[in-house]
Amino acid sequence: MRKPLLANPGVRHAKRPHCLAAGMLAVALSPALAYAAEPAKADADNKEAAKTLAPVKVIGTQGERVQGYKAETTRLGRMKQELKDVPQAVSVVTHDLMAEQGAANLKDVLKNVSGITFAAGEGGRSGDQVILRGFAAFNDMYRDGQRDVAQYNRDPFNDEKIEVLKGASSMLFGRGSTGGVINQVSKAPFAGELLGADLTIGSNDYQRITLDVNKPYSDTTAVRLNVMGTEDGSPNGKSQSKRWGVAPSVAFGLGEPTTIVLSHHHLTEKNRPDLGVPYDPNTLKPLDVPRSRYYGVDGLNMEDITTDITTARLTHKLDSQNELNAQLRHGRYDRMVLVTAPRLVGVSAGVPVTDNTQIAPGPKLRGSLNETTALSLDYTGKLNTGALRHNLLAGLEFTHDTQHATTVVMNGSVPNMTVGNPTTSGWKGSLAVRPSNEYHSNNLALYATDTIELTPQWKVMAGLRLDRLEGTYTTYNATTGAVTGRTKREDKGMSYRTGLIWQPTDTQSYYAGYSTLMNPSGETYALDKPGEDVKPERNQHYEIGAKWDLLDGDLSLRTALFRTVKLNERNTDPLVPDVSVLYTKRHTNGIEFEAAGRITAQWSVFAGASLMDPKIDQGYNTSANNGAVPKYTPKKTFNLWTTYKVTDTVTAGLGAYYVGKTYASDGNANQTRTNYLPAYTRLDAMLAYDTRNYAVKLNINNLTNKKYYDGQYSGHANVAPPREAQLTVSYKY
Repeated sequence: MRKPLLANPGVRHAKRPHCLAAGMLAVALSPALAYAAEPAKADADNKEAAKTLAPVKVIGTQGERVQGYKAETTRLGRMKQELKDVPQAVSVVTHDLMAEQGAANLKDVLKNVSGITFAAGEGGRSGDQVILRGFAAFNDMYRDGQRDVAQYNRDPFNDEKIEVLKGASSMLFGRGSTGGVINQVSKAPFAGELLGADLTIGSNDYQRITLDVNKPYSDTTAVRLNVMGTEDGSPNGKSQSKRWGVAPSVAFGLGEPTTIVLSHHHLTEKNRPDLGVPYDPNTLKPLDVPRSRYYGVDGLNMEDITTDITTARLTHKLDSQNELNAQLRHGRYDRMVLVTAPRLVGVSAGVPVTDNTQIAPGPKLRGSLNETTALSLDYTGKLNTGALRHNLLAGLEFTHDTQHATTVVMNGSVPNMTVGNPTTSGWKGSLAVRPSNEYHSNNLALYATDTIELTPQWKVMAGLRLDRLEGTYTTYNATTGAVTGRTKREDKGMSYRTGLIWQPTDTQSYYAGYSTLMNPSGETYALDKPGEDVKPERNQHYEIGAKWDLLDGDLSLRTALFRTVKLNERNTDPLVPDVSVLYTKRHTNGIEFEAAGRITAQWSVFAGASLMDPKIDQGYNTSANNGAVPKYTPKKTFNLWTTYKVTDTVTAGLGAYYVGKTYASDGNANQTRTNYLPAYTRLDAMLAYDTRNYAVKLNINNLTNKKYYDGQYSGHANVAPPREAQLTVSYKY
């Protein structure tokens, strides 16, 4: 069945960058050959020298690697900055933290960041669907500072760290960025040797292997290769995740004024998704059934996604104070998703749900081919004007996006099942792929920011960004393939950012910041009402905060008090999925805390807490939902990961994660009859034996076997995995 779906002539598929990717893969694979060939390098003329000279081993510092949990710097501001110089809340999940927890997807990583939840299969979407401080962050995903907003499931096998900048940041990143942005920092070649391999086996047929190799070929040239393969089962024995990835990269000019890094990131997914369970209209909570229940339909539950991201980055140092950066990227994302959402039949409040209650699987069948080409040019520099010292950023960014979306037409009906007997005879009909819509856009942006050091203790920052987005959106008849509409639109707007920083000592930083957002409606035509000029989204973000370094710099503490206001927010009409409704105004007020680093030489901690007061001030139509709590938004979240070195080789760890009550919809102010996910607390544990060259680690996730839900949509919720044990054996050189 999959071949006709993916190869249908009605779907436009561009050629993959096979040649470039294959060439880079061949270069990156050469470290293994180099290791094998190294003993044979000395020829007959050098045998005597080889006898008398001791081998020289090149050891280099890994560029962006952070040891432990405490990060000192970030490039979220498009230039390298100390975290204390950023007048906004920033959370950084380091490589060491991800490795200790055995993080294998973005949900695993972001459980360490307070104020984050996940949506589940919304409107047929797939991949990572992050909600940050109550605002959808679907369009706020980045890799190495460039947009990466396609629908796929991100794996951190090629990530050095993951940074989360909270609050409006359109001045830096352009459209979107209300609750903040999530930036994955890729591993890069460095002037040193590295060979690392991890093998993990665990409950529910979990298997994962990763390889990380770095090899220098001269003082200025190095290659790096990261490889991953993962298979993850489930308690129901049917849903599963299978993926593999490879990420080769090569760097030229390391340590020189001009450095070039070429890289490719490939990820293939062959999943059988599970959209979970429907809500019980009597309890308003997800239906309480065993985790082994699977309400998918054989033949209609598959997710095939292929991701290819090719990047070229050039850095040129004009002198010790001034630098030019250019980054060119092409991303290609090919997705086909067939899923069924479980819906109860003939049940309402007061009617009990029994094992004989009917469930109708609601098909959500679609695909898309997205391609993005982006070019960014940045200048960063320092200069003095009298007694004032300036830290400057100026640049431009061009992005070209295309989307060819398809719908899958069914010939036949999907059989119902029952709550107690979820098996069906399977899908017996036929499927055909038809064009759904096509989107092309160009976005050009100019931006500049200046951080002025007024005195050694006081700094002021101001920035401005201009965006111009033009696009064309075309719709097709799903049966005939004929064009049913074509719309063109152009949006222009400005985004601002300013902040005041007071640093009375090297270990204290206090700030106040204000930023705005302009999110053009032109990037999501599918949600605009035909013939209407939908206003661009806008917001204002206010924040005051403090950052401290304690215990001789081993531990960082920060806190932030914030208010984010969003205007003209687009939301999907619950009755007409392809039409948008505007929420005139909503806001989130909150305070958060975070600690990262070492308390003692043996005791490390990464912890955060967020207390939020989210509210819809003025909704849509008759304003019936004024005062409602926005969907998917908990008022309280908490995360803790702490480890203690029992001996030089033995480390024990414990994690605790709390997420408050979250509503599945916000369509009315009185949410006493609204579906919701109850609050939960989850515990994790870890025990590791670590030596210089190898390690053995046991992770137990959901230690108490708590039944909870980690993703939701208006009609269904994803049940989280039960207690899982994972054993990892690692080798490093």
